[in-house]
Amino acid sequence: MRKIPEGTVRSIRDWQQIITEWAICKGFSWTKKNVDTMLLRIHSEISEASEAIRDDNFEGFAEELADIFIRLVNLCEVSGIDLEKAVIKKYNKNLDRPYLHGRQKK
Repeated sequence: MRKIPEGTVRSIRDWQQIITEWAICKGFSWTKKNVDTMLLRIHSEISEASEAIRDDNFEGFAEELADIFIRLVNLCEVSGIDLEKAVIKKYNKNLDRPYLHGRQKK
């Protein structure tokens, strides 16, 4: 595995493959049987991001958000989900939703 220079643009699909290859090289050979564990690890990263922002640690917050992305794209790759395609589909669906949908009026 080699480093990726800052400013290098990759598709979400590329990241799914790059991160999963890296994870396997580091001994994390996840399978669909590990989805629950992978979700818990994402939850852990979200908690760490929350702690960082509470402490006004914006550098730490950015790092934790990157960890969330890394774990998410790895989970998608393991699960056979094309995240880029899913995001586009969901974005297009959300375009038709009303302003502040889901909020209850007071």
